[in-house]
Amino acid sequence: MTNPFHLCIVFTHPTQHHGPLWRKLSEQPNLDLKVLYLSDENQGSGDVFLGEAAQAWDVDLLGGYNYEYLKDLSGSVPTQRKKTVLSPALIRQISPKYCDAVFMQSFVNYSYRLTAFLCKMRGIPLIMQNDASIMSDARYSRMRLITMSFLYPWMNNLADYWLSCGDHNEVHLRHYGVNDTKIIRGCHPIDGDRFQQTISNQPEELQRIRKELIWDESTILYGFMGKYIERKNPFEFIEAISQAHQHDPRIRGILFGGGDLESAINQRIAELNGEVINYGFVNQSKIPLYFAALDVFITTSWIDPHPLVISEAMASGTPPILSDRCGNWGYSDTVRHRYNGLVYPCGNVNALTEAILGMTEPGTRQQYRERSYEVFGEQNLYCEVNAFLEAIDRIKANT
Repeated sequence: MTNPFHLCIVFTHPTQHHGPLWRKLSEQPNLDLKVLYLSDENQGSGDVFLGEAAQAWDVDLLGGYNYEYLKDLSGSVPTQRKKTVLSPALIRQISPKYCDAVFMQSFVNYSYRLTAFLCKMRGIPLIMQNDASIMSDARYSRMRLITMSFLYPWMNNLADYWLSCGDHNEVHLRHYGVNDTKIIRGCHPIDGDRFQQTISNQPEELQRIRKELIWDESTILYGFMGKYIERKNPFEFIEAISQAHQHDPRIRGILFGGGDLESAINQRIAELNGEVINYGFVNQSKIPLYFAALDVFITTSWIDPHPLVISEAMASGTPPILSDRCGNWGYSDTVRHRYNGLVYPCGNVNALTEAILGMTEPGTRQQYRERSYEVFGEQNLYCEVNAFLEAIDRIKANT
């Protein structure tokens, strides 16, 4: 019998996106996986950026795979992600005795940097993935960009393989010195099976939610879901819906989420006539139903490397409109302009209004809906599983 390949995952905290990935990888033959979590964020309380109404996630993030919470230097498990977190147990865990390869996402915290150092010192192959794009780098000062141009190529090449998540992400990796031979096309994981099962198993609840959100059967619903923070740009959504509603009174916008801007959002929509409402926080078990209740989903962010809400909407059969400052549009990425959705120039409310009006035609929405299912099928959880397996096969071939 072939000895199992031991894959060690070093990760900030349990998430609704990666928990299903770790489960699916753990099901693979001859693969032994263990996840080392640096904090238990979202397990006892909600995401702090979603505001006071947020709750701990109500879906299983930890079942079906082997994991361990690591203590920091204080001797306790952190309850939130911190850049300064340092987990001394990594010195023992990241060892050829336990790991044939290690996966981590970035160099953002001290524990990740320690992990990379240990891998290099002990000859353990390192697999990495991030969602960075050149567009998201635009927020940085000129001095920081110059520093990045020297530092990033060295840091990026500490990894033996990179799992890219899209077109813009691959441009970013190449720009900062990663050779094509190190890049394996993957995606950011979305548990499409859970989304589709939730929708198919609860038709009456989906109908109830839809009726709760619409005025009447002619209403066309456009949704925004996420944190109410500056970089997510929710006011652009509100203003464009308001303008579009003046041209077509069937149009209505729904905001789902919470955060620092909620008070200002409520103040602005109170000046309108019900064409935009703030629904508030929705937990994970119900999110597929709320996506499916919409006719169109919109992301207006001015900085957003690869927003997973777009993939979640597509998995629910809802076609997208996306700001061009988001990193998941491209010829072979999540949103393909005028193929399965629309991309508009961020900051241009009139352009977003035109895109909204362009989605009022049922035939257009149906075509984009069918193609969104098709595109998501290329980028679902199994796409990421296959990327991991390819990286593992390459490591095996080189040993």
